[in-house]
Amino acid sequence: MPDEPSQSQQGGEPAFPNEHHRLWPTIRALLRTRVVAGLLMVIPIWLTWVVVKFVFDMMKAATEPLAQKVADAVIRANKDLVPQKVQDYVEWIVPVLAVLLTLFLLYLLGMLTANVFGRRLIASIESVFERLPLVKTLYRSIKQVVGAIGGFQSRHFQRVVLIDFPAPGYKRVAFLTSVMTDRDPGRKIASIFIPYTPYLTTGYMQLVPLENVSETNWTVEEAVKWVMSGGILSPPTVAFDKIHPVRVDASMLRPESPRSSPKAGGEVSET
Repeated sequence: MPDEPSQSQQGGEPAFPNEHHRLWPTIRALLRTRVVAGLLMVIPIWLTWVVVKFVFDMMKAATEPLAQKVADAVIRANKDLVPQKVQDYVEWIVPVLAVLLTLFLLYLLGMLTANVFGRRLIASIESVFERLPLVKTLYRSIKQVVGAIGGFQSRHFQRVVLIDFPAPGYKRVAFLTSVMTDRDPGRKIASIFIPYTPYLTTGYMQLVPLENVSETNWTVEEAVKWVMSGGILSPPTVAFDKIHPVRVDASMLRPESPRSSPKAGGEVSET
């Protein structure tokens, strides 16, 4: 008895599945993966270039007219001494000279703010801004943003530590800023800064007994990356279970004030 034809043969369709319907999703997923990987590689490079170009253009525009006048004056005064090739590249030399001149002026401003006269001068300028209604609000906002961005790196973060929060067995990453002495029992108290993720410029301060603070092997830079990335950029290891005592040096300790000292009966003596 002859074999009955299969259902695929009766309908005139091939016996094998259609490879086209399985190949296209694979190609589409591969393309999507490669395109995303390419974007992840290009976007940091492009953003870095945009920021560097913006800073360069801003610094160039600040002193380019002055640099152009200086270059023209030098060429006119020493036309016979300056080679023709150098004169042909003036359009390239002037922007570089403008950036160097801007850096020099910024350096002078930094020196000015480091002394009493400079700080008084800046305070006088700020007092003028504070009297202008609209400028006052704008100036305060910009100053807070710039201070928050630049101030984080200048904070006195000594160590990256772990504390128990919100309960034993759970850890919170924090930055040790200083170590104080409890006036009554005399034990050491750690002053730590706990940042919010991913905003490093905001957080809260906490006083924790030093024996409850565990030091990590993380650097401040590694902890910053960990907080800002939401844990994606994390160091390979962390000292979690065992408490590692904090190494206290002289730069962490805050000296006791000699102005007052407690006496019996709660009296305070002035020295």
